[in-house]
Amino acid sequence: MTTDDVLPVLEEAAAAVRHALDGLDDWGLAGTAKASQYLSDLAADDAAIAVLDANGFGVMSEESGEHAVDRSIVVVVDPVDGSTNAARGIPWFATSLCALDDEGPLAAYVVNQASGVRFTAVRGQGAYRDGERIHSSGAVDLGESIVGVSGFPAGHLGWKQFRALGAAALDLCAVAAGTLDGYLDCS
Repeated sequence: MTTDDVLPVLEEAAAAVRHALDGLDDWGLAGTAKASQYLSDLAADDAAIAVLDANGFGVMSEESGEHAVDRSIVVVVDPVDGSTNAARGIPWFATSLCALDDEGPLAAYVVNQASGVRFTAVRGQGAYRDGERIHSSGAVDLGESIVGVSGFPAGHLGWKQFRALGAAALDLCAVAAGTLDGYLDCS
């Protein structure tokens, strides 16, 4: 299977998530064993897994764990990255999918479900935002950099400014596109 076969399936899974989210009336907490799990997480997870399984892919989901991971391609998925943002109407949440084969990451697809902006990356072919090649900022001076963070930093680490945006996949895409100069997970 080639990336030409894989990327359309990742896009289809993300579109199924969008459709599932569009049908939700309640975006609140689900009351599951995972305290931070939202109803949107569960609906999105079901939608993504249905598409990926139907196309013969295994799945490792943040929400529900492993599904048929013995298959030749396994997709790591966070159906709603930035669930709290989504539940509160903050337009910075995504569906994040990365297809892995026996050589490692094959293709990735991240879509901001609020804006529709799409990021793709293919092994050996670079990264793109809405079909246009992207590049990091090239920043080398932390004192002049804007850094995205997850969690609360223990102290100032020398950057010019930092932002806690709330959706790690989109934050990392912002680094790849040069919008942010770096990213730090403080948790």
